[in-house]
Amino acid sequence: MPVVFCKPDALDGPHSTVRGHRAAGFYAALAAQCAGEGLEGLAEPWRASARRAATQIAERAETEEAFRGTVVAPDAAAERLLQAGRLLWDGPERTRDVVRRAVRLLGFEVEAERRIMLGEAGVETVYGGATTTVEFEQVRADLVDYLASDPVEVWLLSGRQDPCVLQWWKTYVRHMLLDRKPGEYLLRNLVHVCDGPDAMYLAGLLRG
Repeated sequence: MPVVFCKPDALDGPHSTVRGHRAAGFYAALAAQCAGEGLEGLAEPWRASARRAATQIAERAETEEAFRGTVVAPDAAAERLLQAGRLLWDGPERTRDVVRRAVRLLGFEVEAERRIMLGEAGVETVYGGATTTVEFEQVRADLVDYLASDPVEVWLLSGRQDPCVLQWWKTYVRHMLLDRKPGEYLLRNLVHVCDGPDAMYLAGLLRG
């Protein structure tokens, strides 16, 4: 079963809420990705960030199998996302709720969820020897400072949807729902998709 988690900045602090129109743009961009459509119909304020996300997905799909797959019922998933966006008003939405709703609209169910403290040992287990871009030891101190002492919310998922969709979800979340200040720590990026031993470790915590 897939495992994902919301990082501390999705749960508390300045990034823990997002305006409704931005959340709607996120849903619309993710719908276009699922349906294999372009981003021309997306509202102008969000088109640039959505295009960056789509470009990153395409680039990573060339070398990473996790980003490649076939969407189950793509038109239905896209329509669910678009409909959810139409129902949003322009007030603040909880980031955690926006990203959780997207997981469900994509075709997954949350079988179990729990807020946990990773601690240093948990950070070591989840991130292992390397991140996607830099060696773990280069960023270990920052990761421990960021993730060890504040809660993360872990979700154990089920469903027939292709796991690649979670990688797409993660990428659009990071590009479209986060206003990172210049110089802000790059791994403060709202959500994480687990794959392999880290998923098994966190699933064990949920079931334990």
